[in-house]
Amino acid sequence: MMQPRTVTIVVLAALLGTAACSSGKRESDLLDQLANLDKETIFEQAEALYQEKEYARSRDLFGFVYDTFPNDPLGHKAALRVADTYAIKKDVGNLTEARLRYRDFANRYPNDPDRDYALFMVGRTYSARKLRPDRDLSDISEALAAYQQLIALYPNSKHLAEAEAQVQELRELLAEHDWLVADFYRKNRFYQGALWRLEYIAENYPNYSKIELVNSRISELQTSIQEREAAWKKRLEELQKQPED
Repeated sequence: MMQPRTVTIVVLAALLGTAACSSGKRESDLLDQLANLDKETIFEQAEALYQEKEYARSRDLFGFVYDTFPNDPLGHKAALRVADTYAIKKDVGNLTEARLRYRDFANRYPNDPDRDYALFMVGRTYSARKLRPDRDLSDISEALAAYQQLIALYPNSKHLAEAEAQVQELRELLAEHDWLVADFYRKNRFYQGALWRLEYIAENYPNYSKIELVNSRISELQTSIQEREAAWKKRLEELQKQPED
């Protein structure tokens, strides 16, 4: 059985050959730098670079640790840190790349002790950017699903409290979306549609910040619908009483 040191040398040699074929002077310099270091030292250097906000350079080192030791616990941590170097950027492209890596980690390592963190960060890659109730709800729904999966699978996770807080914020956005739709219907006198939306909010989002206004609006709409039906009924009776020509 090959020792870790021997494995490192073999992988270094293979990577060096690939770098030479692809004119990768940067990769060659990196391998020269890491040739005589153990994985713990490389990981520590990567972490130091990350703390200094040298995200691209730290990504190279974290990536090396993971690629060289993919089945080692430290390799798993390095895989998550590679994803972190993308997530920290907060733009759509980097958040998407981070999300793919966190999802891959959660699927690839279902028994890893840091899987809860991967699920948490899937949600964060959605909620890191401003989410609005008057836009497409797919990102809100995806974030909510990730946080809820974390809560269901890892009730003792250190990320539980923040995940629950995020769930509440996301549910507030979903309720606000339905409120906006209901208000549009009400203003356009589509009372029944507005009522259905508000009743849905009352049933599914009892902690919505406007729940008292929702309940008040439900009563108003029920009265308006009853009055409209009574007026229609009265008018119909009047028409039926009119003599035929």
